[in-house]
Amino acid sequence: MGKLILAAVLIAGGLLVGRFLVAMAGQVRDPTRSRLPLVAIGRTVRGAGVLFGLLIIVLSSFVVVDSGHVGVVTVFGNVEKAPLYNGLHFVLPYKDVIQMDTRVQKHEAKYDAASVDIQAVHAVMALNYRLIDDRAPEVYRTVGLRYEHSIIDPAAAEVLKANTAVHAANDILQQRPRIKADVQDGLTKWLAKYGIQVTEVSIKDIRFDKDFEQAVERKQIAQQVAEQKRYEVDQAKREAESKVARERGEGAAVQARAEGEAAALRLRAAAEAEYNAKVTQSLTATLIQQQYLAKWDGRLPQFVTGSGGNLLMQIPTPGRGAER
Repeated sequence: MGKLILAAVLIAGGLLVGRFLVAMAGQVRDPTRSRLPLVAIGRTVRGAGVLFGLLIIVLSSFVVVDSGHVGVVTVFGNVEKAPLYNGLHFVLPYKDVIQMDTRVQKHEAKYDAASVDIQAVHAVMALNYRLIDDRAPEVYRTVGLRYEHSIIDPAAAEVLKANTAVHAANDILQQRPRIKADVQDGLTKWLAKYGIQVTEVSIKDIRFDKDFEQAVERKQIAQQVAEQKRYEVDQAKREAESKVARERGEGAAVQARAEGEAAALRLRAAAEAEYNAKVTQSLTATLIQQQYLAKWDGRLPQFVTGSGGNLLMQIPTPGRGAER
């Protein structure tokens, strides 16, 4: 519309200025002055104004929509329903074309919410979104160009609050993947009503109030200390059980060794007793006499009469027999 107004101004101005100059040339009464220069200038101005005006009208009738954009056509404030896609288009000069970006864009902001146990939750979320091509005229008419602030931010805040309000503060960090999925699903449905497609939602950071974070940190430290104590007790218990088992094993080994030695002694005693019994049974009077004769050296015992008429027998020792 602005170019059309400029073209109209140029045409009207050229015509008026040209006519004025021609009129001035007609008022010249001095025969020594020629009217031709003024007439020529007037005609030139008039022709130039009309020419430039028409040239602007012709050039403004062709619009190029860039790649990744759609054109929204407005006529005196009214928005046409059909968008213009990328490429060259012929548009009547009294119409305006606003280009809107349909590429994937990123919007990141910090949002505040609360948990089910009334603990403040501070989250930084990043949204990847894009404008739906054929919904661009509707978005421009109902929301405007700054729809990320008027639509996306309020929607993201409300959906985040709705999802953190069903979780306890201690569970929010553990349930982060589930919360992220629920927030993305909720935002996708919410923004689709306004012609905006959500491609990805990520929760980059989740924080709580400083006092609560310090309390959680102290609780975690206490739990770690308790876990360490339980580990030490279990370790000591396992070492004691191992020692008892080792001592029982050593006692059983000693007992088994003692029982083995006792059994060996009993077997040896029984064998010796049996041997002695057999030897005793085999010792007859004839055998004893035969053994005695086998060991006799052939000497007879000597008898000596002592004082008082007592008879003494002296058996020579082997040493003496050997000397003789």
